[in-house]
Amino acid sequence: MAKIFHPLLALIASATDRELAKYVEYLKAENKILRARIPGQIHTTAGERQTLIKLGKGIGRAIEELITIVTPTTFFRWLRDEKGSKSKIKNPKGGQRKPREL
Repeated sequence: MAKIFHPLLALIASATDRELAKYVEYLKAENKILRARIPGQIHTTAGERQTLIKLGKGIGRAIEELITIVTPTTFFRWLRDEKGSKSKIKNPKGGQRKPREL
């Protein structure tokens, strides 16, 4: 598997910003063609979402121009949900606890 990525990484590492922009445009067009061949929605797994979040965080707002598998709104919701899930502790019994005197 590393043999597949090595030439790609070497190409990206040696590229200028202008060349990288061309690569991104090509990959976006290729992605559009491939997506047109897949009927319906593509549903991501939790692991796939985590991968997209991990890679997309570093891109910042530019992700809006790149992302095609989901809408940018969905991606930013994933980010919010990820941040919120660490601090939220759900009540397993549900609802608010009632004071004992009631």
